[in-house]
Amino acid sequence: MAASSAPNNNTSATGGPLGPTSTPPADDLDLDTIIGTLIAGVTGLPGDMIRPRWQETQPRVPDVTETWVAVGVTATMGDDTPAQIHHGESDGYTILRTFYRLDVLASFYGPKGDAYAKLTRDSFYIGQNREAMRAAGLNLVDFDTIRRVPEIRATRTLRRSDLPFRLTQTIERRYEIRNVLQADGTIQATGGTPAGPKQINTPFASPLPPA
Repeated sequence: MAASSAPNNNTSATGGPLGPTSTPPADDLDLDTIIGTLIAGVTGLPGDMIRPRWQETQPRVPDVTETWVAVGVTATMGDDTPAQIHHGESDGYTILRTFYRLDVLASFYGPKGDAYAKLTRDSFYIGQNREAMRAAGLNLVDFDTIRRVPEIRATRTLRRSDLPFRLTQTIERRYEIRNVLQADGTIQATGGTPAGPKQINTPFASPLPPA
């Protein structure tokens, strides 16, 4: 049985599963493309020479004399305590803010692969170059070692330099959780008395009636 997505027309007042009503964040191929665009901006490599690592239809592999890069997110780890921020305007809604750590691998192929890997690494440390990154909800964490892993193709050596690095991605999703206007019930607790523990049952109503 296929899993169904949560409907977006439910609210906390209607009951039922809540789906986010905000615009979906960049993910999958779109996210790989954004990161590739950031690399293009700091290296000057042509756009057709910076490619998502995994595509439905793989384009022609450039010749060993050409320099190009394949980039993609290889792992995603979200924090276990996302923030829930309630906004009381109008009927109210809640923003769920989650920080994800993205492990990214950029593989630079061709005769200048190592040089472009170093250029990417150095350029991402420049604050102005990270402005576009932050605009996309991303930020730099750190880089790992650049490793040379050449490949042999039809008796020819294809130079390759792998640049692993980490980014954070901030994702905010809006859920239609309404303001609590009125509630009633009973608070149950165990309190201490000189005679020992005592069960306390206190009815309450909100908003409270005038004194």
